[in-house]
Amino acid sequence: RDNEVQVGDAIFDLIENLDISNVPTNKVSLAGLDQKDLNEMISDALCLYPRISKSLSDIVFQKTKGNPFFVLEFMKSLQSRGLLQYDSSQKRWVWNEDAIRAEEITDNVLYLLSKKMNQLSDEMQILLKVMACFGTSTNESVFEYLSKSPQYSGILDELEGAISVGFVVEDGVHVYKFAHDKVREAAYDLIPDSERKQFHYNLGKVLHSICDGNDVGDTILVIATQINHGRDFILKDDELCLPIVKLNMSAGKMSIDSCRHKTAYAYLEVASSLLPNDHWESHYDISLRLGFMMASAANSSCKYNDAEMILRRILKEARCTKDKLPSYFLLSQILQAQGKVVDAYSTCSSILTQLGETIPETVEPVEAVATIRETLRKYDEVYGDDWLGKKMEDYTLRYVVRFYAQMNTSAFFFKVPHIISYFVCKAVELSLNNGVCQHTPLSLLQLANVVIRSGSNASFAHRIAKNAMTLSERFDSTDQMAELNLTFYNAVGHLECFQLGAQRLRVCFESALSSGNANIGFFCAVQSFNFSIFSGEKELGSLLKEIDYYLHLLETYKSEVSKKYILCSRVTVSLLIDKGEETSTEAKEYQGDLSDPGNTFLDTYYCHQVLRNFWLGYGERCRHFAQKAFDRIQQGMSFHGTFLLHIIKIFYALNLIDMLKKKLNPTRQKEVEEIIESMKVTVTLADSNIRNKLELLQAEMHGLGARHQRAVALYNASIASAKKSKFIHEQGLACERAGFYHKRMGYSRDALVYFQQAHACYKEWGSIVKIDAIQRELDVFVSNGND
Repeated sequence: RDNEVQVGDAIFDLIENLDISNVPTNKVSLAGLDQKDLNEMISDALCLYPRISKSLSDIVFQKTKGNPFFVLEFMKSLQSRGLLQYDSSQKRWVWNEDAIRAEEITDNVLYLLSKKMNQLSDEMQILLKVMACFGTSTNESVFEYLSKSPQYSGILDELEGAISVGFVVEDGVHVYKFAHDKVREAAYDLIPDSERKQFHYNLGKVLHSICDGNDVGDTILVIATQINHGRDFILKDDELCLPIVKLNMSAGKMSIDSCRHKTAYAYLEVASSLLPNDHWESHYDISLRLGFMMASAANSSCKYNDAEMILRRILKEARCTKDKLPSYFLLSQILQAQGKVVDAYSTCSSILTQLGETIPETVEPVEAVATIRETLRKYDEVYGDDWLGKKMEDYTLRYVVRFYAQMNTSAFFFKVPHIISYFVCKAVELSLNNGVCQHTPLSLLQLANVVIRSGSNASFAHRIAKNAMTLSERFDSTDQMAELNLTFYNAVGHLECFQLGAQRLRVCFESALSSGNANIGFFCAVQSFNFSIFSGEKELGSLLKEIDYYLHLLETYKSEVSKKYILCSRVTVSLLIDKGEETSTEAKEYQGDLSDPGNTFLDTYYCHQVLRNFWLGYGERCRHFAQKAFDRIQQGMSFHGTFLLHIIKIFYALNLIDMLKKKLNPTRQKEVEEIIESMKVTVTLADSNIRNKLELLQAEMHGLGARHQRAVALYNASIASAKKSKFIHEQGLACERAGFYHKRMGYSRDALVYFQQAHACYKEWGSIVKIDAIQRELDVFVSNGND
């Protein structure tokens, strides 16, 4: 209610975040009852005419501001103190206005509640104090545990009494809560400020003594929270320190498992503060486990500096390399997330060297190609039930596979592709030779990406990727789900349904954040934006809001590497909507060093430039960036390879056709024909993504060759295929192109129909730029007398 929360309350932050996230919400303002409605309520309750009850209701309104709960408590208070009573002689309720007005009752109902609570039995007050310490609601099981102690033996018996007086209500099955936040506040005030920490601490100690050693579920969080309120008392009781350390570690693990990372960090921080100064010597195993849990929770809570500091302490104190492996891996992930990809790569390279692996500084392209060929041969030879049933038992070797995969991810951003290909093959060969582990699927997906990039055998790569995802189901790979899907769609996304890919990657974003890997999560978002843009899966205005929401989240998560990719998508969407006239942002688009062959962002940047300039009608710029993208692919500098190539090809070919319409050129015509032939092969692997584009190119070429019937059939086929694939923007493009063809051929009425269809498609897509362009064509028809 408006009159129950103040400015700065958490509810306002929640509402703001929901708005930013484009979550539909209905805001219902629950103001207090106005004076007329309050008088009607009191009139009904006392069975009096409104004109008679008005004098009382005016006083009640003054004291309660119309809050229904406050009204009820105030009326009960008046009745209990004799200021409102039933007069048998008059057969009606009566009250003393002067006495009620003279009552020194604050506008706040706390006074009334506290006064009423102080009149309760000591046992009932203990129940209310205990419930207030636990929060707004308490599970019945907690009362059952407490009832086993002499101090709280009768606490269960008091529940019915608390319900009968209206302070407590049942909230579902075996859960009790205060009837109102103010009741909880008044109950908590029963404990003097100076005694609260001690009360919490004693309550926690009682529960701990009863529950220690038993599986009590999330009650362990309740126990730890109560004891932690009085951590000052723990330090005075040395014997209790170690059990409370273990208690908080259990609470921290439970919180991590529930994706409550900030809560987990708070529990673990308490545990760490209770360890002795020489804990690495006296309690090595606990120190190792606690340190790593704290670093994980800190990382997931965006406390990157704290996480890195804790990990470096572990690496300093750990007694052997085996104990350091998890910390080295998490450190490399943190460095990666902060954009320190070279440091992340060096960390992986260093530990792999310590584990006996040879990490060359450079690899010749010929050697990389030979390694890929041999790895694929061996994969084809060993893949089967026998190999899948062979488990990699060596703990250290499993980490070698894991570090290779992580190193490849880091190398992606600054190493030339053939070096990465070499390392990918090394990781896969370890699994082929020694059996599978939970990190094998990621290595296989990276191999599929290598094969796709080389352009050698897309169907084989698709099979490897599919097999890898199937293999991942054999392991508990929940924490890897996002990275596996991201790598899968990076590798063979152009062979899968774009819309499903976009939706799946959005789910993976949430999964990655829950598991504490924000960096992977935001790259899932990057790829989902690409798929949405390429497929027209989302209305552009909605997509822009979604992108802005992720940019807002980045202010917290600080995933610097992914930010430049997300900004690139934002610029593209903004330009497609209105050329950025009303939708642009002050944030500048990143390009990096255009001359650096290791600048993998250029692949994405060039692709988006091709797409933007095509839709905006800037043909020369479209060709310029398409050629730059082709050059990177041909030089082996692009690690996206075939994936972005198919996106670029369609726009480049349509641009060449526009030039051929002005002036025939055999060289350009041959280029288009070669693109069509390559797309005929790809359509057999990715019909839903490619068919409408292939048919549109064929329609345009038949139109150039004056093969009218065939051109019209293919235009209509392209429109139908785009509609079937739900590519609303490309459906509009096919209609637009068909409209211009019919206009050029003199079929004005048919052209008008196609332009009208294009206008409807672009409107659904949300591109003001394209809507305006088609509207200008429609206006010409109107001015020429066509309707």
